Parts: sequence; C-alpha cells; structure tokens
Amino acid sequence: MSADRRWERFAREDPLHYIDPVAARGMSIEQFVASGEPLVASALDWAAPLPGRERALEIGCGVGRFTTALASRFARVDGVDVSETMIALAGSIGMPANVRLHVGSGHDLAGLPGAAFDLAFSHLVFQHIAERSAIASYLHEVARVLTPGGVAALQFDTRPPSAATTLLHALPDPLLPRLHRRGARRHRLPAAQVRAWVADAGLDLTAERGPGSAEHWLRLVRPGS
Repeated sequence: MSADRRWERFAREDPLHYIDPVAARGMSIEQFVASGEPLVASALDWAAPLPGRERALEIGCGVGRFTTALASRFARVDGVDVSETMIALAGSIGMPANVRLHVGSGHDLAGLPGAAFDLAFSHLVFQHIAERSAIASYLHEVARVLTPGGVAALQFDTRPPSAATTLLHALPDPLLPRLHRRGARRHRLPAAQVRAWVADAGLDLTAERGPGSAEHWLRLVRPGS
C-alpha cells in the first residue's frame, strides 16, 4: 500500500493520534491545532534570521497545527500533505485567510513556484517516509522553492538503530501496535546520510540541534542573496 493511501486510512481512523499521540491526548482538534504555537515560536527563534516574512511552506501540514502558527508570522503560508482527508479536516475547522493547503505527491513539491518561500518548515514528517529516495527528492525540491538566502528548518529522527526497532520492522502489521505499522512507524536515518543529501541538494547546512536524537533539527539555507 502506498504512503498516501496509508495516511488516508490513518486520517479517517484517528488523525490526531497518528500525527502526534502524546500531544493529542485528551484534546479536541481545535485544541490540538492551537498547541502548535510554542514549537513554531521556538523553531523560528532558532532558525533566525530569515530573509523575509512574505511566504512560508509547511511540508506535511496534517490538520494545520503548525500551519496556523506560521500564518500569524508570514503574509502567506502554503501547507502540503499527502492525505486529502487531513487537508479536508484542516479546512473544516477553518484555516486563517492567508493559508493555502495542497494535496502533495509524497515525494516532491510539484505545483509550488520556485524561489518563492522565505521559510520551509517540517516537523514529525520525514521520520515516517520509508523510501529514502523520496527524502532526497524533497530536499532538492526545498532548494528549488526557497528564495535565495531562504531558510529551511527541518526535523529528522537520527537516533542509532536498535535491535528492538529492527525486530519490530520485520514483523507483519497485524502483530504490531498501531504506531509501529507501515506508514505510521518512525524510520531512523543516519545523520551523515541526511547531511549528504543536504549537500547533494545544494543547500548549506548552517546549524544543527539535537543530532543523533529523535528531534534532530537542521537549519538549511539556499545559497545566494
């Protein structure tokens, strides 16, 4: 089953749980969306300076938790997600007027203009992508859509592999808890591999936070000014 079909199923079954089971516990969808504010504030403080505040992009926007927080800081925000149902849920609770949501392919940012975004942002997304070539493709696309001097603040899980996760990934889905099944499970990536993809995409790695952890943030800049 493809990633987009899996996330359609997750979105219909229990969207907030699959997005972030810890943060979503006991929350309404409106409360969950409002809970994105502190993380966005912290991430943007860390990622500063930005070349401007005209346009931001969120990769993997889900129901709009971080999109909404970005919308109070930029003139326009575009959110992309592979799940049409997630996009519909975000629309049903009402996104700010300066937000535009798009259903994406799961491997590129087709349809979005080049050299248009001051910021690209993503949290709790790349860790769910099993196909490594898709992650490399996304980084090339980030380089394409950022303005010269534009910044990407992206999170990865770069913890070392463990025997337990290797065993879990070998088991069939019916034997696994929901969040360890294909599509929802985390895929740990070697930090060195992520850095190599960044360099191949032509992005400058200017700062890192939490390397070797589940919350490894990279600050990437498209060269030029």
